[in-house]
Amino acid sequence: MDPDAHADQTNLKVEEEFLISVENTLSTAKHSIHNFITDVPRAFSSSGLNFDLEKLEIEDGTKIQDLITSFPRSFADQANAEEQKKKIFGLEFECEELRAQLQQQIEENKKAQREIEYLKEQTLNQSTYCSTLGAVLGNLTWRASRFPEIVNVWLSTVQHKISELLAMTAGSFVAFINTYRDAFPPTSNVEYQFLIGLLGIVTNISASAEGREFLITNPNGRNFVQNMVKLMPTLPLSQGSVSLKRLMLMIFYNVSMNNTGAQHLFESRVGDVLNYYLKNNTLPEKIQWLCLRVLYSITYDLTNPKYIQDLITTLPIAKIEDIAASNKNEMSTVAKQVMKHLRESQKYINSN
Repeated sequence: MDPDAHADQTNLKVEEEFLISVENTLSTAKHSIHNFITDVPRAFSSSGLNFDLEKLEIEDGTKIQDLITSFPRSFADQANAEEQKKKIFGLEFECEELRAQLQQQIEENKKAQREIEYLKEQTLNQSTYCSTLGAVLGNLTWRASRFPEIVNVWLSTVQHKISELLAMTAGSFVAFINTYRDAFPPTSNVEYQFLIGLLGIVTNISASAEGREFLITNPNGRNFVQNMVKLMPTLPLSQGSVSLKRLMLMIFYNVSMNNTGAQHLFESRVGDVLNYYLKNNTLPEKIQWLCLRVLYSITYDLTNPKYIQDLITTLPIAKIEDIAASNKNEMSTVAKQVMKHLRESQKYINSN
């Protein structure tokens, strides 16, 4: 076969195969387009597009309706806002007025505080002046009352003034002890000097028979003695209290020499005070000696079993016996007399 003829036959066969392939491709495309056209309405129907469009129409309608409705509300809100602004402005104005009133009140309070401080200072100065004057006059009167004839003049002419003095002494004593219960001020303190002057006057008044009779029969005097018995154990043990304790024990001693006075001391439980001071070894011997003197006086010719039993069960008998056995000056002598009185008194207990 001719080579050229053979080549032509080969090319024709290739072209034929190409055309067949194109035909098949076009046929497939036609079929796909046909299916697409057929499926589009169904796809639209099943995809919910119509529902979305309806929803969109409803939402837009609602928004438009809300917008139309909101116009009057906006105007109402605006009017309400204006009203609120007016209220706020009114409140701010009231606040400013209150702030001004508060500032005025603060200034008035500051002024009042300054006046109070001034009055406090004036009161303190007046109190100091009165205390100083009282201390001076008290000490002068204390010295004057050392003369029995002056006390007798007082008792015969101005008993009501002595009664007032006893009331003043009792009140001052209680106030002083309550104020300085923990520690006494220095003896140079005007309050201390005032009180010690008052106690000194009462001590000198009670030194005479007429004076102690008046002291124990006068209500103010009995109240003062009772307060001393009650508060004496509460006095601090500092050295500054020694002078007061001495005067108080001297008053007890003077009062005990009166039968009514001794009975009043027993009823006030003076034994508790004496027990407290006798057992305390830190006190000066002068204080313990004065305690023994009071005991010596109240146990002299003591016949009341109640009072005897009370002393025996209250007093530090062993301590008193030790003092008596020590043979130390006048203190041991007084202690021996106390023990003698107590032994003699016990027969009145045994007899009952």
